[in-house]
Amino acid sequence: MKFKKLGLVITTVFAGAALVTLSGCSSSDSANKDIITMKGDTIRVSDLYKEAKQFPSQPTTTLLQNLTFDKIFAKDFGKEVTDKAVNKKVKSTKDQLGSQFSSALQQQGLTEASFTPYMRTQMLEQAAIDHEIKETQYTDANLKKAWESYHPDVTAYVVSETSKDAATKALDAAKKDAAGKASFEKTNAESKVTFNSTSATVPTEVQTAAFKLKNGEFSDVIESTSSSTGTTSYYIVEMVKSSEKGSDMNKYKNELKNVIKAEKEQDTTFVSGVIAKYLKKNNVTVKESDFASIFSQFTQTSSTSSSK
Repeated sequence: MKFKKLGLVITTVFAGAALVTLSGCSSSDSANKDIITMKGDTIRVSDLYKEAKQFPSQPTTTLLQNLTFDKIFAKDFGKEVTDKAVNKKVKSTKDQLGSQFSSALQQQGLTEASFTPYMRTQMLEQAAIDHEIKETQYTDANLKKAWESYHPDVTAYVVSETSKDAATKALDAAKKDAAGKASFEKTNAESKVTFNSTSATVPTEVQTAAFKLKNGEFSDVIESTSSSTGTTSYYIVEMVKSSEKGSDMNKYKNELKNVIKAEKEQDTTFVSGVIAKYLKKNNVTVKESDFASIFSQFTQTSSTSSSK
């Protein structure tokens, strides 16, 4: 199990980029030589070596990016991302993963000691992204666009089978008579769920079919293939409590903001633009030629987006 992190978006932007190793700083370099400068701060060779000891499996580009992000985002969001908040997030993640925590750390190349500063970086990045979304993305136009495809909560039995034949037989038995319907509901009691159009646990194809049903109605067999595993499942839906969103968009304004937020957090162009904004704001300058291009993907993506 992997940790959910904004860094995955950032890493995607850098896919295929050449990795520069610590040899980029030759043995003749002074420990106090500047690698990166910014308003009110610097990152020196000694800082890089210290970071490399804490995160030995990370490439140098990532180390320097994270050192920079820590410094520039902390200026604006350090009061929000406190030690208490970070420790709380670390504990909740550890509790959530339980016995899988150690293996999850290994998958990410982390230790328990390095997980806390890692989490701090992630939370600072997230705070910067969320702030930009709040300031720029909750426009009337974006809210109306999200409203077009939004559907409020419904409650239904959502049952999956591994074969179309099994799903068809289960559906036929459930629709046969009242006893069949009651048996279906009793057998699948744990499959009774409440969801809306933003729910990640119910496939889009299943949502589309479900939202058309009236109370007590069954769907046809719905085929859905997982994009992550490639596995095809066959679903049956019985609607328990349907809903209509009506015409009052303001009633669901918070839900619509969550839709926008989720979309923008996964938008690599938007994320790169936010990072580029803070790099420029803090006058981040790379002094060491071997690392000259480590932020170019952010600034180039931002420039391309702005020119459209």
